[in-house]
Parts: sequence; C-alpha cells; structure tokens
Amino acid sequence: MPAARTPVALTPASDATFTAKYVDLYQKAKRLAWDPADVDLSRDRAGWAAIRRDHAPEQYAEQLERLLALFHAGEESVTRTLSAYAGAAARAELGVGAELHLAAQLFEEAKHYEFFERYLGEVLGVDAAALRAAAVPGAPQAVLVDDLEAVSDRLRREDDPARLPAVLAEGIAHYMGVVEAMLARTGYEGAHAALAARGWLPGLQEGFRLIRRDEGRHVAFGVHAVRHLVARDPALAAVVEATFARHLPNVLATVQAFAGYAHPLVDVDALVGFAVGAYGQFMAAAGLGPDARAGGAGDDADADALAAALAA
Repeated sequence: MPAARTPVALTPASDATFTAKYVDLYQKAKRLAWDPADVDLSRDRAGWAAIRRDHAPEQYAEQLERLLALFHAGEESVTRTLSAYAGAAARAELGVGAELHLAAQLFEEAKHYEFFERYLGEVLGVDAAALRAAAVPGAPQAVLVDDLEAVSDRLRREDDPARLPAVLAEGIAHYMGVVEAMLARTGYEGAHAALAARGWLPGLQEGFRLIRRDEGRHVAFGVHAVRHLVARDPALAAVVEATFARHLPNVLATVQAFAGYAHPLVDVDALVGFAVGAYGQFMAAAGLGPDARAGGAGDDADADALAAALAA
C-alpha cells in the first residue's frame, strides 16, 4: 500500500496573486471560445485556385503552403506536448489557477491543430504529412518539434522537487516564450497582414484572428508563470535567458527562410524585428533582462499591461 501523502495547499497565500492572474486567463478562454468547424471556408477554395493560377511567377501558393505547413507542425507539436506542463505545474504547486488555464489551453491548441488540418484538406486538397515533410526542414523542425518534445519529455520524467522548477522554467520559456511569443505570433502577424492587404482567403484570415487571440493568452500565461517561478527562486532567471539565447538562431532562420523567394509574400525584415521585439517584451514583462535588474522595468504593472494587451 503506497504511503499517504501529506496534503498541500493548492493556492498558498504567497502564490495567491499569481493564481488570480491564471484564473483570469481561464475565464477569458471560456468567454472567447470558438469552433474551427464554424469558420466559413467556402470562398477560400476559389481564392486558392486563383492564387495558384494568377501568381505562379511569384510562387505565392508555394509560400502559403510552407507557412501553413509550419503552422500545422507547430500546432500539432504544442498540442502533443502541453500535458507535460499541466502535470509539472501541479507537481510544482503553481496552484489550481495554473492548472485551470493549462487545461483550457490544451483544448485551444487542439482546436488550432484541427483548424489547419481542416484547411489543408478542404481548401488546399493536400495531405498534411506529405506537405510538412517537404516544408518543415532543419531549423523549424528543431525549435517547433524536436527540442520542444525533448524538454517536454524531461518535464514528464522529472520527479525530483528540487530539480523540477528549473526544468519547468526552461519548458515555459521554450513553449510560451520561444515558440508562441517569438514564432507563432510573428507568423500569424505576418501572414494575416499579407492576406489582408491583398483581400485573399477570408476564411484563413478569420482563423488567424481567432488563433492569435488565443495565443495572446498563452503568452500572457508564460509571462506570469516565469515571474512566479523566478519570484520563488531568482536563480531561474538565468535558465530562462539561456533558453531564449539557445533557440534564437533557429527562430531567426525560420523567419528569414522566406527571404529566399524573389517575391516574398511577407515582409521578412519587419517580421524579424517583430520576433526580436516579442522576445524583449516577454523578458521585460517577466521581470528579466538588464532593465529589470536595474529596477527600470519588469514590475507587476509591466507584466499586467502586456498580459492584458496579449489576452484581449
């Protein structure tokens, strides 16, 4: 018979402020729920055919296929790995609010994956696995899939309470910081702007809008969770900073790959700037970086302002 565990408080008094922030994100997720099956794709089929027919020299269809393959791969990867974070958050006693948010986030990640699976099949008429094999090589495969799976597997296996916070800080920095703040938000920003400027693919634009809104809440959770962990152990700040530094080359390589086209669909330089800016925003709001250590940034007001903007 297993030994009885000593009960622990899910929301100790010192963690109550963070619990309230996590619960607020959970409540927003409930209010802003949507169904991928409800997004109207009827006009996108004709629009996709026109892009393939009228813009072959610019390779716009090929670029869109590459973007969609990246989104599909990323959303599948984060859906498959997030359960490890929910389990680790419970073992690290981040509180019931964190667990509520992560449960809602897993549902949202699954919907994002469903949307792209549906779009690739119904509009492009392609097999997602075959498209990804050709369009998600090297750098994006590493940062979106392989490295994320590796840290998530470590989270699942880590049973030492003394080591768990460092692995969780690394995992959150990678998932909510690198993948969602720097890559996903950058990709959705650039793709939505490119389509809106041309009046193309209204169903895809609507999907992007809804997914970006969800991703904002996910990034906001990451900001609060990093602040939570670092408040408990300031040494974890170095873990977060090292995680961003390690993955930055693959983030930039993923974005800059579109510069290889003679007629890039997206503004590559602007998106590189957006990605780097997203890193700076995340770090400052999380209370990290030179300005925060000097006392000039990174207080609760910074974190709350960014979280509110992202999660609107």
